[in-house]
Amino acid sequence: MNTIHYSQCWEDPQTLTDALNINPADNVLSIASAGDNTFALLLKNPVSITAIDINPVQIDLMELKIRAIQYLNYEDFISFLGYRKCNDRKKLYSYIKRDLSDRAREYWDTQSRKISRGIAHCGKFESYFKLFRNFVLPFIHSRENIQQLLSSQCFKQQEVFYNGVWNNIRWRVLFRIFFCKFILGHIGRDPSFFNYVSLQKIAEELFERSRKGITEVPVKNNFLLEYILTGKIMSLRNAHPYLLPENFEYLKENVGDIQLVTANLIDYLRTLDHNSISKFNLSDVFEYMSRSEFEITLNELIRCGTNNSSLVFWTLFVPRKVPNKLLKKLKSSNLLANKLRKNDRGFFYGSFNVWRIIAKQKTQSYPPLEKIEKL
Repeated sequence: MNTIHYSQCWEDPQTLTDALNINPADNVLSIASAGDNTFALLLKNPVSITAIDINPVQIDLMELKIRAIQYLNYEDFISFLGYRKCNDRKKLYSYIKRDLSDRAREYWDTQSRKISRGIAHCGKFESYFKLFRNFVLPFIHSRENIQQLLSSQCFKQQEVFYNGVWNNIRWRVLFRIFFCKFILGHIGRDPSFFNYVSLQKIAEELFERSRKGITEVPVKNNFLLEYILTGKIMSLRNAHPYLLPENFEYLKENVGDIQLVTANLIDYLRTLDHNSISKFNLSDVFEYMSRSEFEITLNELIRCGTNNSSLVFWTLFVPRKVPNKLLKKLKSSNLLANKLRKNDRGFFYGSFNVWRIIAKQKTQSYPPLEKIEKL
């Protein structure tokens, strides 16, 4: 794998942190993706945190973000990522690259265009949205309409504007074309991501989720929607918490404690001790597993999780439920998940799930994972 599929995390960090409720006694395992949500979890000061991804260049991306935090000041960091203008990102990269791992440095030395553009924009998924807003959205709505939507102050305004202005025939037709399974699979993601998807009307489903996201979730602070429609995030205060200036010094001091792992999740879980992890951020990893792989992973999560461990995940098109055989060991926290889902800014996901590991058999206890030596 040598494609950065995501250069930003598309799950809502507020939903994630509220669900996991990290405390200073927690050992955390997090799907790396672009790193943003792992940084959000680090800000909650756990004992340890490990970021894992099967795609090595996703880990290379996260490592570059870590080095940028460690070696740049706040203003240069935000500019280097691409959220603000920067005159010379290549020069900033030259300050950072010296302490990259050999693999990461070898990769990024060949990616000058991604560096120059800003690494927050270099993912395949982000490029897909760029195509949408540059070549499709202008035929649907003016910039004034887009700004009016994003400035809506309440659900009533959002609903009236959507029904009266936004939901025109061009929106209905072009949306369904651009977000159909074929184009989404080949340009936005990867055809293999649909291996376990049985849903046929992908575009129809995404159209309905978008309607709900525009009318039933507050848009005035939805940085994910803002980025899709404009390619920018004007107020970083509404975005990922690692982008806030008041969090930067903490990150600079502690971001090196994150352990980066390139591995298949199942294989890595098998290397962990019993009762060694208390919180799991699983992103949408179950989307890409067969049913048998899904159940194997659950059993490994139960084995290495502590009693009352929390694990959270999103689904896009592949619904997942606790198998009957595991109902005595896993419990769905539906009330919490449904409450958080109401304001989840990642409106395009199909579900948000919070599960807890219960009724663990008594096994040898293990001390908390030691702080990982700084990178």
